[in-house]
Amino acid sequence: MVGKYLDEFYYRAAEGQEETSFHFAAASQGPPNIQHLRDVVWERAQGEATLLRAPLRGEVAQHWRVEWRAVYGSRRMNPFRPTVLPAADWLLLLAAAGIPLSLLWDYSWESTVGIDLPWSPPHTANYLAVTLAGAVGLGQIMKTSRDGVRLGRWRAPLGAWVVVWGALAFVAAFLFDRWWQASYGLAAGIWHPPQLLKAVAFFALEAGAWLAGLQRAEEAVRAPRVAWSAGGLARVASGVLLALIFTVTLAVNFPNRQHGAAFFQIACATYPIVLVAVAMSGRSRFSATAAAFVGMLMVCVMVWLLPLVPGAPLVSPIYHPRDRLLPPPFPPLLFAPALALDALLRVFPKRAAREPGWVQAIEAGLAFFAVFLAVQWPFAKFLLSPGADHRFFAGGGKQWPFFLRIAPSAETAFWKMPGDEFTLSSALIAAGLAVLAARLGLWLGARMRR
Repeated sequence: MVGKYLDEFYYRAAEGQEETSFHFAAASQGPPNIQHLRDVVWERAQGEATLLRAPLRGEVAQHWRVEWRAVYGSRRMNPFRPTVLPAADWLLLLAAAGIPLSLLWDYSWESTVGIDLPWSPPHTANYLAVTLAGAVGLGQIMKTSRDGVRLGRWRAPLGAWVVVWGALAFVAAFLFDRWWQASYGLAAGIWHPPQLLKAVAFFALEAGAWLAGLQRAEEAVRAPRVAWSAGGLARVASGVLLALIFTVTLAVNFPNRQHGAAFFQIACATYPIVLVAVAMSGRSRFSATAAAFVGMLMVCVMVWLLPLVPGAPLVSPIYHPRDRLLPPPFPPLLFAPALALDALLRVFPKRAAREPGWVQAIEAGLAFFAVFLAVQWPFAKFLLSPGADHRFFAGGGKQWPFFLRIAPSAETAFWKMPGDEFTLSSALIAAGLAVLAARLGLWLGARMRR
């Protein structure tokens, strides 16, 4: 809440050699009294239980010694203290969002127009997004902050270093790609080495933006008026990362492949890493759910907007004539497994107070696999039905690249590709990958929380 005074509180809970503590600032309308300080600190300590991993409920009186203190005589809040996030944070988030959006635009352009020039509009938008992200990261490094990771004479937040590394990796990948195409031609395959290096650069840029959002959320503890915006910044950045995973794995996201083993195995090996890490590191109880909605919304925006742009094939053969840009496939329903992960890891106090380990990883991984399978399996059937043949879902087996020759009967059928059958063994592999991804997400979330 906004107030005239800013109070600093310190909390420490200890049992034997084990100790946990935190420091925070809170706004109030007037100088606090002792009872007010005690109530505020205890309420905040209970709210931070999931982050501290301390048993602050129930048996705290019997087993834990709780100490608290406050800075007496509140100081008046500086009226010139920023009440909004710096512009650099929003610019970095804009650049991060521009990467998957421009990649989806590029997919639509190649599937509709067919001519893939280095300076086509989608590529230019992608270059601008990477350049903006790199410039923001470089600007944060040049500030020479006292906090952060030191490299040479500069010290900057870890997110800024990761963003700059990703931008430099993209420049190297771009030059490598120009040489590769000059040597091997344009038909050198989709995932040739330069493209792989570009994918690594994109993920580094998104991860750096996410780390920057998390650090800003931690700093917001000292400035309560920007806490909501900072927490939202981190959740949106993680949602952008989910959208990038969808974009990179676009080949298996067609509804016709969503009853195959590859679709579920790739989804279980990737999405839980981000969702579990978000659930562990976010300050909200529903951080993973919010991130999933952001990622889905980003893809949906391109599904709805791209068909409004005129475009027609300029090369042959043309098997599917078009006069508008092709929409990407509708995104998977990630909000359902994300909600299950939030419930397991953050909503219920007893579960949230546990230390992250393999037991939590097994529970989270199996929960993601089970909920995702239960939701996405029937939804994939719907996407191939006539009911999905409209602008909202862009389904019904009607949206195909102009160069793809496909039998009419296969347009609304699930493709049975050799080695891609969804059997009991492939389901167990998908569940195992989900557990491993959840364990990695728990580790990342614990590290980010610190």
